[in-house]
Amino acid sequence: MKDAKKSPAFYILHSQITRNFKKLELYFGCENITNFTQHKSIIGAEDPFGEYFDASIIWGPLMGRSFYAGLRFDIK
Repeated sequence: MKDAKKSPAFYILHSQITRNFKKLELYFGCENITNFTQHKSIIGAEDPFGEYFDASIIWGPLMGRSFYAGLRFDIK
């Protein structure tokens, strides 16, 4: 029987790669690589003013995998 007081174990992996040039940095990365999300994070979400609404039991990520890229340049 599972302990109702504990959330399940999970991993969140993030990674970023950066390439440096003379006055420019180019980077890209990914957050939540495993794409793990918590299902049914808000109880009673369909009736937010109802008796059973509860948003306090969020224990894991709500957004899935996301990618990003960008650049930075050095201004002297």
